[in-house]
Amino acid sequence: MPPASSKADLPSNEGRLLGLLTAALYALFTLLPNSNSLMVAWPTVFIWQIALLAPMLWLLWQIGQRRQIQGLGLGWDYLVGFTLLGLVVSTWGAEFPQQARWYAWSVLGYLSALYALNTWLQTPARRQGLLVFQGYLSSAFILLSLALWLSQTLLPQLDLLQQFQSFGVQEKFSFSTLELRNWAPIGHQNYVAGYLLLALPLLLALGLTASGKKRWFWFSGVGLGLLDLYTTSSRGGLLGLAVLCFLGLLGLIRWGQLGRRWLLGIVIATSALLLLILASNDRFQAIVRGLFQGQGGELTYRLLNMEVGWRMGSAHLWTGVGLGGVPLLYQRYRPIWAGRESELIHQLHSTPAQLFAEMGLWGLALGVAVIIALLYGLGRWWQKPDKPQAEIIWVWSLSSGLWAYVVMALTDYQLDNLGISGFLVIVSAILLSYGRCSPQEAKTHPLALTLFYGGLGLIFAVSIWLFPIHRAWQLSNLGFQALAAKNIPAFEQYLTQAQQLAPWEAYYSNQLGWNFGNLALTTENPQERQALQQRAMTAFAKAAQVSPYQEFTHSNLGWLQLGQDPRAASRSFAQALSLVPAKRGLFYGLGLSLLLQQQPELALQAFSLECLRDPIFITSPLWRTPLLINLYPQLLTQVRQDLDRLLEKTSSESELKPLLHQIRGGLAWWMGDYSQAQSDLSQYGTTTGQVLLALAQNQTPSPQTLATLPTVTRTALQAWQTPAQRPQLLTQAWIEATQTLLSKPLEQQLLTSLAQAQNLPQWLRQGAPVLQYRRQRLGYGIVSRHIDGPNPEDFFRVVDNLPMTLWFADLLPSPILAPALDQALQPQRQHLLQQVQNLPSPPGRP
Repeated sequence: MPPASSKADLPSNEGRLLGLLTAALYALFTLLPNSNSLMVAWPTVFIWQIALLAPMLWLLWQIGQRRQIQGLGLGWDYLVGFTLLGLVVSTWGAEFPQQARWYAWSVLGYLSALYALNTWLQTPARRQGLLVFQGYLSSAFILLSLALWLSQTLLPQLDLLQQFQSFGVQEKFSFSTLELRNWAPIGHQNYVAGYLLLALPLLLALGLTASGKKRWFWFSGVGLGLLDLYTTSSRGGLLGLAVLCFLGLLGLIRWGQLGRRWLLGIVIATSALLLLILASNDRFQAIVRGLFQGQGGELTYRLLNMEVGWRMGSAHLWTGVGLGGVPLLYQRYRPIWAGRESELIHQLHSTPAQLFAEMGLWGLALGVAVIIALLYGLGRWWQKPDKPQAEIIWVWSLSSGLWAYVVMALTDYQLDNLGISGFLVIVSAILLSYGRCSPQEAKTHPLALTLFYGGLGLIFAVSIWLFPIHRAWQLSNLGFQALAAKNIPAFEQYLTQAQQLAPWEAYYSNQLGWNFGNLALTTENPQERQALQQRAMTAFAKAAQVSPYQEFTHSNLGWLQLGQDPRAASRSFAQALSLVPAKRGLFYGLGLSLLLQQQPELALQAFSLECLRDPIFITSPLWRTPLLINLYPQLLTQVRQDLDRLLEKTSSESELKPLLHQIRGGLAWWMGDYSQAQSDLSQYGTTTGQVLLALAQNQTPSPQTLATLPTVTRTALQAWQTPAQRPQLLTQAWIEATQTLLSKPLEQQLLTSLAQAQNLPQWLRQGAPVLQYRRQRLGYGIVSRHIDGPNPEDFFRVVDNLPMTLWFADLLPSPILAPALDQALQPQRQHLLQQVQNLPSPPGRP
């Protein structure tokens, strides 16, 4: 270790204020609630940029004062140089270069922070001070995380469950529900878990090296941190915790002075802790059960995104798609078998997949180089003689946290988060300071002045480039405020200016298009409606030019064009379907556009494809509208014929066969063909289908069969069978299906329709109440990297048969993920879309 320097040996001015500013902004984005989302909102995005700029200025100040730059040593300078070269190559080959430059600039901020800290960490006192600062910050993070989760998630949910209980519904708190996992403060449970994997070993080391009350303070932080990690219910977090425990035990065996009995007791206690976490968390239990039963479950989501990453990287082997290109190109590379799973995403939930997708071979090589550099540095340190006990504790603890995070990084990508990346920079800088065996290993470089003036020039050039981007962000924020105040002219003016300043951002055009289209749906003036629709279509067309691989843009443009230009609508729907073939409502929209072009045969094919992929849509009251009611019998026949053909092509061993029989049996039940329904459902049908078939034939299902029904279905059937208890049972069935309270008007509609029904099939087919709504684009802002504007909804208004959709959906199963079904339907889809593209244009139109 380098000898401690006296105060006189240190430079007189090391940019203390810039260092403090860097630390303050790092702490802000660590503790700011929902920081990972607010970093893409105005004005927080500007503060985030200052947080990236501060370490750059701090490093340049150090270089200017010292006339030299302190190297990292241990081969890390070569690793940084390789990273910078990879960023240049990736940005040069990016299909969306502006986004690539934006993210490459943030990487420069993190690298600058690493070098600035490396220069500042000249004494053991400074190193210890940085560790204590990070320890207090991590403790504050844990306390804030638990406090926010308790106050904003746990207690409100327990209160809601108590309300449910008053209606006779015994629901339990479940971590299987995404919204109930601990998101605070960063914004997502996996981010919180990733941060904690770095914080827990740090706090443990602080406790082991402290004494008195401070020791118990740090140990209390470890205990609360474990509780916090549990509340995230993160699979990657649990895996990382297991790695932490293993490495901790390995360290005890190597350096601990405990007897075998103590070691055995610690091993048993650690194993018991991990088993207790597994046994007490319903989400972890479901994952374990799924693995034993051979079901991928949520793991399929990760495999899907790894395949997308592989496709992206393979298509751009030497450059990748460019940093920031994943959400913009995701649907272009999304496989057909994905169905309705993961229709759009911000990141690929795997750091190797993300790096390969965005940087190609450079990304994979960089990941391998980092692992080698970590192993090399740890090996060099291991060989150091006479290591102090405190140093052993610190290096092994921080290294364990780093390795645990590396394992979690296989299942998630978090490097875009300032709090986590900042923590990684601090840990890396400290480990580098421990790993160097002598001061000479951190060499200075003679190109300091070149780097100094070059860095200043780069900051100046990038600032000029960033100015219109931030100005556009600010203007859009003002525009959305005007929209909230119903000042539409001001909204249009601000968003148009923002689009002109940053024409490569599709977000502004999409928001103009969606909001104008949304306003058109609410106005009663035909001329005003047409003008709004025209402005909306113009804006969506601009967005499609800028970002052509977004299904959202094409599908909503299609719904707007439907009433004015059905041929153009067909093209827009076809473009959207080429990106997400299983998106609900799109083949229905395509069918409407074809029907308006006097193409009933093609329309029937489109409607059939909609119903084959989303069979419950067969029960929608939309088919009873004047435009479609006469076509509906032909549609049912078409769907049955398509099912027959698919079954003929499907082998008896295929996993698709049971699903096709279930759909055909449910369709036959819906059509009243009970003999065909019996043929399909007796062997392959769900319990719901078999019970409904028995009731339609005036048979009484056995108690054993009824007991195996889904709870919500059984409750709804009880409401039909026991009129005296209908209000209570309908409320229970609604709560079990939606996790919300049933409104009085809707309850009255249900009671009235049930009282008027002659039998259960007649109620379900003809008399059932309907649900009308528009599907929300949840997470649209996060994926777009802008959250200032409203969250859009599709223009397509869904009209659902309430009981069939909520309570008896198993009769016509519509799985989110059905790879065999999507692959079987794809040739039929492609054939239809090709026919649509070849349709002649109407006279007078291009």
